[in-house]
Amino acid sequence: MMNRDIFVIIKIVTSGLTAAFLIFFISALSGEDLIKNSQSIDELESISKEITDELGGGIDRRIKQLGEVPEINPYRKFYCAEFAKEIHEVSYLTEKQKIAFDVYSVRDFEGKSIRLVEFSEQSDLDGLKNELDIVKRELKNSVNLLDKKRKKFIRQRTAYAILFGVLWIVIYFYYNRGIIRK
Repeated sequence: MMNRDIFVIIKIVTSGLTAAFLIFFISALSGEDLIKNSQSIDELESISKEITDELGGGIDRRIKQLGEVPEINPYRKFYCAEFAKEIHEVSYLTEKQKIAFDVYSVRDFEGKSIRLVEFSEQSDLDGLKNELDIVKRELKNSVNLLDKKRKKFIRQRTAYAILFGVLWIVIYFYYNRGIIRK
């Protein structure tokens, strides 16, 4: 009786390991790295959370911390420089998304930074507010892109998990009737 139970456990473990090997082999043939995809899901969720927090009130909180807009030029210029710095820090979140998708462009980020510096040197608060609106739109687009990519990875992971379950059952029945027989 004990010998038969051990034999069943060996069949279950062996069929599970065989199914896992086949899943990784199939995923490798299709060009997917299941471990990297799982790590990517976590990374995309953390970036999405950061962006959502900024859109949910972080940007407004940053602006309120700067205080009122001074009218006298040296103070106004300092205010605009601080405002540009806050915009730059928030726009870096969109760059994180672009880095995660391998579409990061140094020239694009450099162009944004140069525009922000020009607006702050000219004390052009309206130009900075327009840049902030652009950054907010980019953040919303980034969240949408991150969610699409994350959902794609989750669907792939689910499909491989289902395939693993099916293969495990099929291989177990095969081992039950075929190779490992009492």
